[in-house]
Amino acid sequence: MSIVDDLVENLVERNTVKLNGTLTISLVDGGLAVKGRLLSTLRDQRKGKDLLNVDIPVDAQVRVSDVVIPLPPIR
Repeated sequence: MSIVDDLVENLVERNTVKLNGTLTISLVDGGLAVKGRLLSTLRDQRKGKDLLNVDIPVDAQVRVSDVVIPLPPIR
């Protein structure tokens, strides 16, 4: 096996990621706001152990610029 195969097997095939949490999506002037908290756990399936627990706060805003739709001239 190559090094890449070993890396893929150890990181991807043996591990699972579990996500829990809540997100609130709201409309704001010009876009969206996303707030909440995610809890993530990385688990090694072969050994049956949790490798990493992460508590991720989420606070993001996405803004969309003005959309201009050109109209053909009316004659």
